[in-house]
Amino acid sequence: FSYCPFCMSTERSLIAAKKESISDTYVLVQNLNATIQKLLANDPSVTEMRVLGFQLSDEDAQAIAYAMTETKILRALSLDHLHLGDSGAKHIAQGLCYNESITYISLRWNEIGPEGGIALAEAFHYNKHIRHFVASFNNFGSAAGKSFAAAIQKSTTLETLNLKWNNINDEAGDALLDALGHNKGSLGTLLLGGNGSSLRNARKGALPKKDTNRSKSMRFLSMRKNKTEVDQTVSLDELRKDLTTVPIEEEPEEEPEEEVHEFEEGDVVECRGEIGQPTRVGTIRFIGGTEFAPTGIWVGVEFEQAVGKNNGTVNGVQYFSCLANHGSFLRPDKLKFISK
Repeated sequence: FSYCPFCMSTERSLIAAKKESISDTYVLVQNLNATIQKLLANDPSVTEMRVLGFQLSDEDAQAIAYAMTETKILRALSLDHLHLGDSGAKHIAQGLCYNESITYISLRWNEIGPEGGIALAEAFHYNKHIRHFVASFNNFGSAAGKSFAAAIQKSTTLETLNLKWNNINDEAGDALLDALGHNKGSLGTLLLGGNGSSLRNARKGALPKKDTNRSKSMRFLSMRKNKTEVDQTVSLDELRKDLTTVPIEEEPEEEPEEEVHEFEEGDVVECRGEIGQPTRVGTIRFIGGTEFAPTGIWVGVEFEQAVGKNNGTVNGVQYFSCLANHGSFLRPDKLKFISK
């Protein structure tokens, strides 16, 4: 899977800007039942929950969905990298339809396909409380993308929608863009990078207000509406035209961006260390959130030689297994893909 610093930093800054505390309450899958009981009892200590594990069963997803319908306390829910699939996503969507407390939900890397994506999109017709929805690195497809377009056009509470890397084509991307333009509520950020060809190389930052030399489509690529500006949207056909015909004055010509590789378990990678330290080569054994760091994604790498720091276990939590001092955890931006 690939790592998007912009995506992660944007989510954190948006939450910080609203002065919300989304410091995660970590729950291991094997300990899920106890936390579910607390949610059902509306225990005030469980306002945020991040489930950690390698897979969430269909029964567990159904239990979480039921708890979502009952809790009045839970505000933030993270179910990343748990292989929910369409079935699990449908359960969570059902929970969203009835939930009135959650404002932030993340479902990254869950192998959710079109059916699950459509179910989640339809939940927004009923849910009036979610403000930040993150579902990057799934496989929603264009049909689900169009369903989200129909949902967000009428949403009055959603502020951030992250659908990066979901196999959404240009036509569905155009529908999402139009929906953003017609949204009369709070929606201000729509992340679509890594989908259709016109959306693949999204710009990371908002453009200066008075820069008239840049194309309108580049403002779309940043996907951030400014309340002091008149909202301008363009079709993807115009986007392609702008990117090929409108020059950016007084800037050096940029080299073509390299194809982004989505890191996966089993990939052989080069690990860049500190200056003066040798480069290490290893195999990815884990990708996801961890208990030892409160935010961001970590990649667990196994080395052939004892050049690591652990055996895949940190502070008593096992993320993968290898020989002692043959494993390390690194941020994705410290890795370079070599081969599968």
